Amino acid sequence: MPDALYYGNLLTSEWRTAPKMLAWLAVNLQPYQDALSCISSFLSAFDIDTAVGPQLDILGAIIGRPRTLEFQPSNGVSPVLDDIAYRFLLKARIYWNHWDGRTASILTMWKLLFPGGTLIFTDNQDMSVSIYVAGAFTSITKDLISNGYIIPRPQAVLYNIRFANLPMLGFDRTDEFVSGLDEGLFT
Repeated sequence: MPDALYYGNLLTSEWRTAPKMLAWLAVNLQPYQDALSCISSFLSAFDIDTAVGPQLDILGAIIGRPRTLEFQPSNGVSPVLDDIAYRFLLKARIYWNHWDGRTASILTMWKLLFPGGTLIFTDNQDMSVSIYVAGAFTSITKDLISNGYIIPRPQAVLYNIRFANLPMLGFDRTDEFVSGLDEGLFT
């Protein structure tokens, strides 16, 4: 929004130099300037990457994930998440809300949340899936993954989540995550 100087220049020549008119214009435009600066601060205050405290709580209410967990995390961690863990959980929930039901989409989401980590899915053909998770995780992140807060799950499908040591033992594949008999670790 233009300021009082901009609108002062729009006045006719007889009023441009009238101090009372310029003061009146400035006073009447100030509430609009204040509202505009307040609204423009919303972008950074409620950006998922920069929001803190109450702003994250408001984002959590919109996204559908409260700050307080429904379970007691391991290692004496509080079930009320700090800003860093809560921001991570909210990002995971955003990806979850946009999930299209495909395994490839979960892998894409996983790479965005955990660069350098991997998921390996094994369909057990009995409405259950074994998921081997590998990467660097904090204890709260492991708890969130184990309790179903990170990986989206189709209804009526049971996930068996196991944390793996790398490289995992596997056949017909050799990369940074899976190796054969001589190097692979049994998970």
